[in-house]
Amino acid sequence: MMRWLWATAVILLLPQRALCAEPNLRQFFAQHCVKCHGPKEPKGQVRLDLPIDVIYADADLLENVISVLDGDEMPPKKAPQPKPASRKKALQLLQKQLVANRPTSTLKRLTHAEYTNTLTDLFGVKFDLTGLLPPDHVEHGFDKFGDAHLMSPHQVMAYLKTARFVADRLLPDSRPSTGEWEFDARHFHGSKNFAVGGGGDYRDGDDYVLTGFRPYRSNLHFSVDPERHDQFAIPAFGVYRIEVKARSEKSNDGEIIGINLGDGRYPTSFRNIRRISMPPGSKGFTTELTLKAGDQLGFTFDSARVPGRSLANKPHNGPAMRFSHMKVTGPLTKQWPTVAMKALLPRPNMKPTELVDHIALLLTKRPLQAENRKAFIEIAETQERLGRSTTATARTVLIALLTSPHFIYKAESPQLTGVELAHRLSFFLWNSIPDAELLAAVESGSFGKEPLVQVERLLKDTRTDRFIDDFTRQWLQRDKVSDFGPDVRVFKNVRRMTVDSMSREGRELFRHLLENNLSMEHFIDSDYVMVNDRLARFYQLPAVKGDAFVPVKLPKDSERGGLVAQAGFLKLTSTDFATSPIHRGAWILKNLYNKQIEPPADVVIKEPDIRGTTTIREAILKHQELESCARCHAKIDPLGFALEYYDPVGRKRSEYRHVEIVNPKKVKFNTAPIEATMKLPNGREVRDLPTLKAALMTDKEQILKGIIGKLISYAHGREVTRADEPYIDAVYQAAAKQDFSLRAAVVALVAHAEFRKK
Repeated sequence: MMRWLWATAVILLLPQRALCAEPNLRQFFAQHCVKCHGPKEPKGQVRLDLPIDVIYADADLLENVISVLDGDEMPPKKAPQPKPASRKKALQLLQKQLVANRPTSTLKRLTHAEYTNTLTDLFGVKFDLTGLLPPDHVEHGFDKFGDAHLMSPHQVMAYLKTARFVADRLLPDSRPSTGEWEFDARHFHGSKNFAVGGGGDYRDGDDYVLTGFRPYRSNLHFSVDPERHDQFAIPAFGVYRIEVKARSEKSNDGEIIGINLGDGRYPTSFRNIRRISMPPGSKGFTTELTLKAGDQLGFTFDSARVPGRSLANKPHNGPAMRFSHMKVTGPLTKQWPTVAMKALLPRPNMKPTELVDHIALLLTKRPLQAENRKAFIEIAETQERLGRSTTATARTVLIALLTSPHFIYKAESPQLTGVELAHRLSFFLWNSIPDAELLAAVESGSFGKEPLVQVERLLKDTRTDRFIDDFTRQWLQRDKVSDFGPDVRVFKNVRRMTVDSMSREGRELFRHLLENNLSMEHFIDSDYVMVNDRLARFYQLPAVKGDAFVPVKLPKDSERGGLVAQAGFLKLTSTDFATSPIHRGAWILKNLYNKQIEPPADVVIKEPDIRGTTTIREAILKHQELESCARCHAKIDPLGFALEYYDPVGRKRSEYRHVEIVNPKKVKFNTAPIEATMKLPNGREVRDLPTLKAALMTDKEQILKGIIGKLISYAHGREVTRADEPYIDAVYQAAAKQDFSLRAAVVALVAHAEFRKK
């Protein structure tokens, strides 16, 4: 009822041409839709017997109706079907109205990453704001959507706390003193501070040894006093140089050391902040980290072959990591005043008006309007009257501006101004504010004449790594690949860092296509894969040296290549011990085809009677017999079942292996045959990975447009709808002229007129 009342109210705001009811559309609905979507128990709570103007006013309803008509999903197959010309005419009328009704995007707030990167680029300081800023809400796969950026009182307070944290560290009252601390095996401790037998770590002469990879059973931390177990804590915020002497033994491979924050005595909440790759023969490493007062460091042997375990009765004979010495120096002050201090206070004794204008322009790249400027000047003048120093006054102004909408929100006019366009482009490709060269190009007018020059420049900058990492993390859900396992009782040869490599493969494929101007078709299938040393071993390919990813040609009989053949995707869409055809098929529809497959609002998911079923296939086919499930499962299940010849960690298999946990140390396996053959809604049969990829390649246009739609959603910070089809089509056609190059698609997306609209 509320939906009907709202839609009726919106009619008053519609343009006059929309108030002219379309007799052809009314007749179409009456003839083919109203029987199921009329006043009496309308299916899916969708009514199409309403006045056309009411239907036109409901954007979500228009989107749904267009989707099912365009996909030939409605009317149901058993019902009389409209003539093709009639269906086409109805779709044209609905799509025309959807475009006309497209709402303006809401305000968009800086995401956690954008906020942090902006501070880094402005002041040269890498802040870790974990625990200060609240996590970003994800909408339709991305955290950039303005509709999800509502501000609660809790979030406002979090931004204030964050601003104070940042300002205090950017504008200190005095120069911090640099300290130097050295540690050796006498200062090193493990998870239980025992000798051999305590855990996966122990002291051996002048070395401290790590053998396992679970931090709560095997880690190294250190104390200032060799006789005490109080963990060394960072004394003050700043950059610290960490010099470590360490070497691996009984290993011919490169190994990985993890650097973590947390109390090594109780490391269940360890948070990894960096991983260091150590080539064979390495004697140690040096790295710099931005740390805050109170931070505690712990080291883990992330590429260990076994979990941390007691060594009391069974000595460890495999690879181990030996630590002999460590030196911590900091906070490092390479110059004073710092870069940040010079940026915020370019001249001593600046007046309140000068401070406000300068810091506001520095943060937002645009002057404050007079009515907004006044309040900030009053804040600065109050500080001056109280006798505060220029530095203290600047801190207060910085806090006020960092918590204001002028900084937190992205300013966007209906038709973007030059500065706003520069911000959209830089937030898209750098996840941060524009640099001086981009802003100068806007001011001189050269950006408007030759925008692609700046696009190419931004793409060649190392800051594009942020876009590559952030977009693929969200689009491909890479960060969830290692959410669980693999359980070493079941997958004995799949190591922790192999799973970490799986999570990076999708990112590295995206990077390879973008940097080398290669076709987006490689997301569907390719004759090579991006692998590092561990993933090459896992895929049984020729050896690769080191942790860096490189393209490796596949043998002719390999089924790998493309996103759906990646072990990371196959693991992501599985559970601890079993594959999930439904998750795999749904992932493909959502992330490659860019389809929304949410069930109708009134559908009650009834569990079918699956007594007598012996396989997952039979159970899912039972689901398909339910009318409420059949529509989605007909699309999902064939895509997922074609991948059943790959196990929960992405290895090829010929049969199911069901896992039964007998006790914490013992598991039992039962096998069953795999039946993967199914038909897609278009009648095409898929039975394995090669036939699936062939079917996906047949749908190449739909999939590449789906990927382009994902890029547009990310760049604009809003959901893509059918109203964006002309935009997507134009980008697709531009990319098609360059062999569907991913780079060409990104350039065409930015060059399109829609990129300049709110």
